Amino acid sequence: MDIQTAKIELVKEILNIDAPELIEKVANLLKKEKKDFWDDLIPYQQEEITKADLEILNEETFDYETLMASHRNRKLNFIKDFINLENEETISKLENILWKNKDFWNELSLSEKEEIQQGIKELDEGKKVSFEDFLSKVS
Repeated sequence: MDIQTAKIELVKEILNIDAPELIEKVANLLKKEKKDFWDDLIPYQQEEITKADLEILNEETFDYETLMASHRNRKLNFIKDFINLENEETISKLENILWKNKDFWNELSLSEKEEIQQGIKELDEGKKVSFEDFLSKVS
C-alpha cells in the first residue's frame, strides 16, 4: 500500500471515530509529531526573534559595513579617551581587564629577565648541569 492510500484509509478511520477523547488523543499525537523548533526556545529567545522580525519589518536594520564602521569608531574613541587618562587607578583597572591572561614575563623585574636570558644563553652554549649533580651540590 502506498503512502497516499494509507493516508486516505487513516482519514476514513478518523472520520468514523465517535469518542471525543480518542479524537483528542489523535490530535495530540499529530501535534507532537509536528514539532516546531520555536517550542524549544526559551521565552527570552522567542522575544528576541520577535523583536528582530519587527525591526526588519520597520526597516530598522543596517548592513554589516555600517555596523563595522560604527564598531571601529567606538574603538577609536575609546583609544582617544584612554590616551588622555591620568588617573593611575583607572589605568590599572583597565590593564587588569585587558591583560587578564597576561604573560608572567611582563611581571618580572629587569634583573629577573636578565638572569633568565643569561641562563638560556648558557644552555644554548652547552653549559648545563644534570639534576642529580645539582642535588648533590645543594645537599
